Amino acid sequence: MKKKLVYILFLIGLIGFAQKSPISIASDTTFIRIGEQIQYKISVDETNNVVFPEFKTDSLGKVEVVESFKIDTLKNKLEKRYLLTSFDSGQYIIPQQQVLINNKKFLTDSLLINVASVKVDTTKQKMHLIKSIKREPKTFDDYKHLWWWIIPILLLIGVILYFVLRKKKEKELPKVYVAPIKEAMQRLKELDEKELLKHNKIKIYYSELTDIVRTYIEKDIKIPALESTTNELIETIEDFNESSKLGISKETIKQLKEVLQSADLVKFAKSKPIIEEIRTDRTRVEEILKNTQSAVHINNLKKAEEKTENAVLIEQPIKKKNPIIKYLLIGGLLAVIGVGTIGYFGYRYVKDNFLGKTTTEMLDEQWYKASYGNPAISVETPEILTVQSMQLPSSSVSTIGDFSIFTYGSPISNFYIAVASTKFLSDMQAIDMDAGITGSLNAMEAQMNTTFTNIKKKNVKVDGIKGKRADVEFKRLNETTNLKEDYKLTMLFFADKEGMRQVYISSLWSDDSAEAVVKRIVKSISLKP
Repeated sequence: MKKKLVYILFLIGLIGFAQKSPISIASDTTFIRIGEQIQYKISVDETNNVVFPEFKTDSLGKVEVVESFKIDTLKNKLEKRYLLTSFDSGQYIIPQQQVLINNKKFLTDSLLINVASVKVDTTKQKMHLIKSIKREPKTFDDYKHLWWWIIPILLLIGVILYFVLRKKKEKELPKVYVAPIKEAMQRLKELDEKELLKHNKIKIYYSELTDIVRTYIEKDIKIPALESTTNELIETIEDFNESSKLGISKETIKQLKEVLQSADLVKFAKSKPIIEEIRTDRTRVEEILKNTQSAVHINNLKKAEEKTENAVLIEQPIKKKNPIIKYLLIGGLLAVIGVGTIGYFGYRYVKDNFLGKTTTEMLDEQWYKASYGNPAISVETPEILTVQSMQLPSSSVSTIGDFSIFTYGSPISNFYIAVASTKFLSDMQAIDMDAGITGSLNAMEAQMNTTFTNIKKKNVKVDGIKGKRADVEFKRLNETTNLKEDYKLTMLFFADKEGMRQVYISSLWSDDSAEAVVKRIVKSISLKP
């Protein structure tokens, strides 16, 4: 039985049934002349939970609503009157009007209206020239709706132009690289100008000195020198010199080894060579660079001198795809679509259908009292709840006669309400409401991937039916900020031998107005037949 109760709380069903229409229409006349008025009346044989429609006129829009009167309450019925007129002759059909009774839709009959023109006696009525239409001067408000299209389009064009012009500028200013030997000689000159030896910065001096020669070897001979140890580098040069016949002399390799070893002693063994030894190493590095460069390019010395010592090599920058451009273009396109939708349908339409209301707006605007499900549960909410549906599992079909759930959610304020009703096929005895609440919370924890904490239960009673109330706290991840937010869940559980009724209300803990909304909903709950 406990498993069946959990299914009842979360599975959704929808059973429709036909009823005799409790609504009717009447009018004082169906034949008028242009400009005359008709009294149109909708009568409903019900006084509770009735929502009258916004009046729909004919398909051509020739019939106009002059006035919509307040609802009249009569004995066991409600009446809603509309004052209609038309300024075009012809026959027009007033379409069926939709009325909600206990959250169920009912349609009125359509009505045919005849509008006749008015004859004018030209012998008695003076005729005048037709005056042209006088147009009022245009104001900023007449063009304000266009900004919903102009602003995002201008922003999108600006983003595209920015990246196109920046890319063109990069093409016009290519990056310049000098020949490796020329770069090395220039760095040696700059090292001398720093006067590191005068300031006794020997370790820094040797680090830069060896970096110059290692960088040259890596760029000109194409040997990995910057990340190699001294022994690894010397062995690589010797092997490469022999296999590729570079022609680097053994004396040059020996000098390179001695300079690198002296630098290693200074950097890692805290050796302090005298100034003459440092200057000797400086001279050796310059000779190593020249001898190595000459050996590498000895096959064509003149050409080598032109290309490496005097020539400047220009290397075009590598084109790389920038994903930021793609994302900005996609974002700009979505902005155009979003703002365009708002501009076309209106902010109010988008907000009501996609964003919802804030809890502050809920308190200030109209509320709706309606009954939901069978057995019925009446509740007052900021919006009329929408029925949801889901197929019941085979294990519960033998127990449940009718199950339905109705919901409303406002993403902008993270506020949600659900009302569920379950009708048993036969009378049930000794329903454990504590077990029902516990099973419901356990199932919700698994479904929402969260943990309920600070659970508080208490007994309640509404219209003579006993129930339980549970107030719990939980956390959920905000996908926009990637941070967890604190929520409150209020759950009311009512059960008797005929069925069960539940109300779930979820809201942000930090939303002060949400508490007042929850209290108003809970206070309005009615379980009367």
